[in-house]
Amino acid sequence: MSGVPRSRRAVWALLLVVAVGTLVVAEVAERPPLTNADRAHQLSRDFACPVCSGQSVAESNVPIARTIRASIASMVDGGATDDDIRTMLVARFGEDIDYTPSGSGLTGLVWVLPVLAATTAVAGVVLAMRRWQGGDRGAPTRPFVLAGVGIVAVLAGVFVAQFSGSRGLGDTLSGDIRLSTRTLLIEAGVAPTDEAIDLYTQVLELQPSNAEALAYRGWAHRRSGDAVAARADLEAAVESDPTYPDARVFRASQRLVDGDANGAAQDLVALDALDAPPIVGDLLAATRLRERVATALIDGGGLVAALDLLDSGLAADPAAAGLLAERGWLLARTGEPELVEIGVVSLDEAVATDPLHPYALAYRSVVRSVLLGDSAGATADATEFASLPNQPPDLTALLESEGLLG
Repeated sequence: MSGVPRSRRAVWALLLVVAVGTLVVAEVAERPPLTNADRAHQLSRDFACPVCSGQSVAESNVPIARTIRASIASMVDGGATDDDIRTMLVARFGEDIDYTPSGSGLTGLVWVLPVLAATTAVAGVVLAMRRWQGGDRGAPTRPFVLAGVGIVAVLAGVFVAQFSGSRGLGDTLSGDIRLSTRTLLIEAGVAPTDEAIDLYTQVLELQPSNAEALAYRGWAHRRSGDAVAARADLEAAVESDPTYPDARVFRASQRLVDGDANGAAQDLVALDALDAPPIVGDLLAATRLRERVATALIDGGGLVAALDLLDSGLAADPAAAGLLAERGWLLARTGEPELVEIGVVSLDEAVATDPLHPYALAYRSVVRSVLLGDSAGATADATEFASLPNQPPDLTALLESEGLLG
């Protein structure tokens, strides 16, 4: 190194210090603190679903993935460190559950060696070009440059190990590039029916037991008119994960179309025992699926089964005006004085819960007119119904048939 000008050595030393300093600062810089929920979600992305293919614990909705997410959240709330959680999961499910190599020991070479090889290659090219352009004048600097490159490469590898995100077997240096079934599911959710079916099929090729893909492909088949494929997928979805709410709703709807009101009722009662998201309740209310199943049960002589179905829904949501109205209407239709009285109470509760609910108003109007002889009350309900912006055609026809709408 004695033949290298002092100023040039100083420049190289300065560049090396700057590079190393930048990596060290990036490594130890304090990031914004995460909430417990943020930490739990971030950690769940770092572990593979034990029974899935290509899905993380965060992406999968099978029971074991939900159990692991709950365990992670509980440990985070209990003050466990990330290493504690990782150690527990690896001990329970094996090394394959951990998407992210530890970044230390021999495992750390997974991250360091690619960076080291790439940067050394680049340095070699640069030195070769300098040699071609100016002979061997830079030869004395090569050991110093290569040593610096090696140090920077090792630190870069450590940096990548800490911040690059999830990597699985066969992944490249860029980090989280494992095929995401969640991405395919999101794309399928906004795609046309035929394209959606293809996307759901791609998910199922990666993960045959994916209940979400099975359920939504079945629903897509139903929309396309393929009832046979719809039934097969929906049956498989419920078998794969009996606790997946969407599968229960879709199969209940298909069963109702198939004339199996009892099977549809069983799915809806099972749904009531699940922790379904609010959107499922909104879907049931918008489609009146439970009410339509109850009506089908009544038409088949199953009054008790119909009431049990409605009462199951009301146990989950006591303020469901639509269910209260349907319960009151079904009871009143029996014509039995005691049941009519109970039905009127349900109808009154429905209107009190939602004064503008079209079914509550229309049903009570007819009951007041036909069964109670309360013309004034019937007219008041019918007038209120007529003022609604959106009037269901079946109710309009019912009120007109009773002479309650002009």
